[in-house]
Amino acid sequence: MNARHLQYDSVEAWISGENVPSKFVSLSDPILREKYITQYGELRRHLFAKHLATLSRVDQDKFQAGKHPSQSHSFSEDAEPYCHLLDEHLRSRGIFADEIELGWYHTDRIVLTVYLDESNVGYADGKAPWLFKGFEVLYCPPKQSRKTEA
Repeated sequence: MNARHLQYDSVEAWISGENVPSKFVSLSDPILREKYITQYGELRRHLFAKHLATLSRVDQDKFQAGKHPSQSHSFSEDAEPYCHLLDEHLRSRGIFADEIELGWYHTDRIVLTVYLDESNVGYADGKAPWLFKGFEVLYCPPKQSRKTEA
C-alpha cells in the first residue's frame, strides 16, 4: 500500500501536494473517486491519532476508556468548558468567533462548532485548528439572526 498521503500534516496540504480535485467525492471516475475518498479518511484518522498523542496522559487515558468529553453526548456538561477554552485559543490567534457551541454528531460524538461572521474568515488560512484538545472543530458562517421582525 502506498501511504504517501499519510506524510502530510493537513488535509489541505494533501490536496495541494497531490493535486487532488477539491470536489473529489463527485469525480465521475469511480476508481479515482474511491482512491481519494479512502486516502482522505485514512489521513483524517492518522492526523487525529497524532493529535491525541499530544494530549496529556490523563486525556489520553480518558480516550482509551471512552470517557473523554468529546466521545459521548452524555458528557456534554464536561464538554461545555472547552467552548471557552477554544474561544481563548482562537482569540490568541486573532480569530474572533460570534459563538462557539457544542455540536451533537453521529456516532455519539461531540464537536465544537464555531460561528464566524463574514469578515472573520481567518479559519481558511490555516490559523484555526480543526482539532482542539480531543475535539473536532467545525467552522460555520453565522447563524441566522435570532431576532424576529416586528
